[in-house]
Amino acid sequence: MKKTTLTLLSFLFLMYSCGDSNEESSSDETQATDEIKEESEEETNSETETCNIVNKDGLLIIEAESFNLKGKWRIIEDEKASAGKYIEYYGANSYQNQNLDHEITVKFTVDAPATYLVRWYMRQPDEAEGDKSNDVWIYFPGNIGLARINDADYTLEHYEKFVSRGKGEFTYGGALDLHNPKSSSWMRARFPEAGEYTLKICARSEFFQLDKLVLSTGMPDGDAKDKSKNLSETIICE
Repeated sequence: MKKTTLTLLSFLFLMYSCGDSNEESSSDETQATDEIKEESEEETNSETETCNIVNKDGLLIIEAESFNLKGKWRIIEDEKASAGKYIEYYGANSYQNQNLDHEITVKFTVDAPATYLVRWYMRQPDEAEGDKSNDVWIYFPGNIGLARINDADYTLEHYEKFVSRGKGEFTYGGALDLHNPKSSSWMRARFPEAGEYTLKICARSEFFQLDKLVLSTGMPDGDAKDKSKNLSETIICE
């Protein structure tokens, strides 16, 4: 009788222990599943998040390293550059036409229709002579770029030369050097509505260095220069 009772008690103990073990295992599995689900949701949210360069307080600043680089363009770190980086073209000169192997693009968003003056911060290498290493080809798809010729707006329907000079420090400037018709002009971009737009640049001069683009509206150019000097691009992620 004692033996039977002990056997029964042992059996009940084992059953109870197994039950606890199964409950703990089930709880652990549920917790692990919940954690995996949360991580998956976070990854999905991160993957679907979209970040845009946007205008703020009359300025649309585009860091050069935000361009989608290809060809002989490279990013270089420099404490003198905005956000600590600039881009340099290290390929051959392309003075007569655009070599699309070295065409770079960037997308950005404006929040309202407006016309912006287009300027930049650039630099020539110290060893560059005069007007060497100081220009690019530039174009806004959709023909929204404008020049001013004989007191009238001139629509820019293709790439045009954009140029300025500066050594040592990255220098604010930038103007069109048109060949047909022959003229020099400030460059503006007229955005007909709020939305996303694209800017294209194609390499022209070897060792040209670009820090950032500065587009301004509703202010004198001198104010845009002063305000943009220590500012970087504004990015909104959704």
